[in-house]
Amino acid sequence: MKPVNVSLNGSTLSLQLGDKITKDLLYGEVRPRVEKDGQALERGWLLPDGTLLRRSQLTSATVDPEGTPVETPQALIDGNPAELIASSFEKEAELKPVPLTRLIEFTTTDTYALESSGLAPGLYETTFNYRKGYHARDALVLVKGQESWLLVGQFKRLPFVGKTLAYSFFDAAEDEADEADPLDFSMM
Repeated sequence: MKPVNVSLNGSTLSLQLGDKITKDLLYGEVRPRVEKDGQALERGWLLPDGTLLRRSQLTSATVDPEGTPVETPQALIDGNPAELIASSFEKEAELKPVPLTRLIEFTTTDTYALESSGLAPGLYETTFNYRKGYHARDALVLVKGQESWLLVGQFKRLPFVGKTLAYSFFDAAEDEADEADPLDFSMM
């Protein structure tokens, strides 16, 4: 488990982040495996001179046409240099309680089990980046009884299903010009 530090009402809490919940973990996984004489084989490339180059022997670097290493490219957002956001394991994120209805607006992409010591049952909003990046991802911490979960994704403003009119042109009254149209299917 990895510790994630959060701040709630001025006090610091340490949450223990468990494994990511994946389909393979829920339903099992199948890994294709190629063996020869009981020993697993690995992928690689056969070079023209007959030597075998394993995948683990490769690395990559950014170089110019002369072979000189190139500096890492600079990321720009709207013409301004983008600031690299630290991983959630390196910095403390703010955690704030939100109503449970906030969960309806959330689209979850990743789910992690949490061991939350000291959090009252409810829903909390924060940001979470597993690795350094240029965009902070939205996250919710859901605590129910002894179980707690970190839900990572994004908020979307979706309308509730109800008596709201989504498209007004379906219910629009017909114009008088349409009623005066002399063509109809009976004329065929």
